[in-house]
Amino acid sequence: MKQRINQFENILEFMLLTATVVVTFFWFIGKPLFYSISQPVMSIFTAISLFMMIGNRLATKHLFGWPMPLTIAIPGLVLGGNLSSLMMQMSVPPSMLRSFDLVITSSLTSLGLILFCSYEIVTVLRKTPQKNFIIDDILIHLALVPGGLSLLGHLLHNPTYMSAGADPRVGISIMEMGFMAAYAITAVLSNNTLFLWKFLSTNWTNRFIFLALFANQFIAPVIVAYVFGTSGQQVGQVGVELFVMLAGVITTLLFLTIQSYSQEGVNKK
Repeated sequence: MKQRINQFENILEFMLLTATVVVTFFWFIGKPLFYSISQPVMSIFTAISLFMMIGNRLATKHLFGWPMPLTIAIPGLVLGGNLSSLMMQMSVPPSMLRSFDLVITSSLTSLGLILFCSYEIVTVLRKTPQKNFIIDDILIHLALVPGGLSLLGHLLHNPTYMSAGADPRVGISIMEMGFMAAYAITAVLSNNTLFLWKFLSTNWTNRFIFLALFANQFIAPVIVAYVFGTSGQQVGQVGVELFVMLAGVITTLLFLTIQSYSQEGVNKK
């Protein structure tokens, strides 16, 4: 079973690496894939960020002598670049951003990439410890939130959740969501010492509980939105579904943290 998971992980990583190269190539030749002037488009900067991150992980695993400082430096470079992108979007006038030929990475995508990079740096520096404060699990879980929000935005036709701004091309497209989801899967599969794996492997009850918590984050908000009729809102508008999702995220993180404290107490006894 473990061997099959490793094979699936490697295949998915190579597929993602190839896909980022394809997206970057079409941007370079001036024919970006699924380009639209009125809908979110996957940015070349997002593709390059994912290429560097997944390429770094593959090099660390498969290239003999790949230096540890470089393994840490590459996620740090991507983190810094996306942090700079966030700062630029907060300080540069929207009219100037719209004048760029290239599409910049959306703020939510940058936030997700920053969290993924933080997770990669933390796990590279030391193996995930079996401690009460499950920072690795928290980082990877928070990194999924931008993707969950963007999915909510596409389902409800709410541009705010898709990180849309003054430039309609800037936001989280369906293709970008797929890329980020694939990276999240590889990030989780590559770390078998996450507390989440330990929690899920204990019994089927734990798996059912986590599935219910996961559904509470990403399915309950959609149901609430349709019940209260908050779909199809304009940029800058949010509904009660956003707070339902945030409550679900906090609930899941608190639950896993409490479980880690409980198991640590049992182990000490």
